Amino acid sequence: APVAVKHINIKRSISLVSDICAVFSLIFFLKRNHFDMVVTLVPKAGLIGMVAAWFCRIPIRLNIFQGEAWSIKEGASRLLLRSTATLTAICSTDLLAVSKSQRDFLINEGVTSARKLSVLGSGSIAGVDLGRFKPDKEIRAKIRNQYNVAEEDNLLLFVGRITLDKGVVHLVKSFAEVLTLEPNTFLVLVGPDEEGLTEQLKSFIRHEDQHKLIFTGFSREPESFMAAADIFCLPSRREGFGMVALEAAACELPSIGTNIYGLQDAIVHQKTGLLIPSGDIATLITALKTLIRDPALRSRFGRFGRNRVQSDFEAHLVIENYLNYFRKRVDDCYRFKS
Repeated sequence: APVAVKHINIKRSISLVSDICAVFSLIFFLKRNHFDMVVTLVPKAGLIGMVAAWFCRIPIRLNIFQGEAWSIKEGASRLLLRSTATLTAICSTDLLAVSKSQRDFLINEGVTSARKLSVLGSGSIAGVDLGRFKPDKEIRAKIRNQYNVAEEDNLLLFVGRITLDKGVVHLVKSFAEVLTLEPNTFLVLVGPDEEGLTEQLKSFIRHEDQHKLIFTGFSREPESFMAAADIFCLPSRREGFGMVALEAAACELPSIGTNIYGLQDAIVHQKTGLLIPSGDIATLITALKTLIRDPALRSRFGRFGRNRVQSDFEAHLVIENYLNYFRKRVDDCYRFKS
């Protein structure tokens, strides 16, 4: 069936007037079209969508939690943002979390009940396309040649938005220390600089080594950089799941990530990579040195990671889980109406 697209302006940041306008715009749209089911993703759209769907009494109101910005906040800001997540949950009829550790976090924080919140399969929102994310020697050689990285050099990789929440400051500071002991090491940051951090990050690296810190900007082909790299790094402060770590695993790339909810599901400690405490630069440096100096360990983590993605997170498997869930809920709704 064809898919219709209706644009409703929802700003990512808090904007009271704009947010209220978005709620009313969505209410009018839902009223006109008589939907049986509304599905929302991400915090702001989840809140606006569930409030509007509740007002319109849509029979099935499903919100999928994908990561909570308030998890790293403190004080009044945390309380306010957590209350919006609770309101989203109250307005919904069904709730899903994209990872088991995220589900535990939301329940422990009192956002909703264990009865109402579920995880489909092993988690994830869309799974991994194994035909796209895979080891590729030709691409590896091409990317390394493009950025003047020799095959014998160590290539570290970050993929994501370049923001403080993603831990890029800690990563680059750790990289600067690693360079003093492992000078044939490069770090590639793939993603948009959303907070103007590029110059600050460069300042952590000695002038003669700055060519080893590579910024690519946004890329539609992150799998090419994963094929080229040796170690994937995601020292994030918060993640709903950490899909990018699974995509790296599918490319047989070992990961280093923070031991936070979401990443605990994407990275299996000592099997597909290493989990470290959030904000601990010393431990991050140790983890980087461990994997740089042990190619056999990297290979073992990489093989286990791809096998795990194949068995638990392959895209068709994850999508089928969602389709089955949607079909069952819609069928239950029609049976109730009849």
